[in-house]
Amino acid sequence: MLIPPEVLPDHVLGLIETVYTLGGKIDPMYIGDVIGENIEVLPHTIDLAEVLGLITYRDGIVTLTETGESIVKSNMKIVVKKLRELASRLQPLRDIVEILKSKGYLEVEEYRNIIIQKYPNNYRKAYHHILIWGAFLRLFKMDEKDSKIIPIDLRSL
Repeated sequence: MLIPPEVLPDHVLGLIETVYTLGGKIDPMYIGDVIGENIEVLPHTIDLAEVLGLITYRDGIVTLTETGESIVKSNMKIVVKKLRELASRLQPLRDIVEILKSKGYLEVEEYRNIIIQKYPNNYRKAYHHILIWGAFLRLFKMDEKDSKIIPIDLRSL
């Protein structure tokens, strides 16, 4: 699955925390009201959280999974570790990580080309949001000169 360009890690974590707080099951119509999320972002967040195995969405009800509940109850270090395992198989993170593993870095132009290829209609937002995903998951970041994408920690992948 391709990470939706409008979805950030905070959206996913906010969704599962909200579902947990509201008893583990909820109609998504009420989630937007509770977290004040943009109605355009929420469906994409639900889809991504379901692909990650954090929730299920059936018959109009969002239900927190055991994995989702364990993430909600964990400290941030464990949250990042678990999300790394789940999200690193998603695109374009998977492609970026593979290049970083083999080459050790990614020129900004190469990164830009990957993002344009994956998100031709939402390039600008995706460019920044995928960097946020990479940094949050401690996978990769932009170097100080803004010229390369460099690995943070790829040992466990």
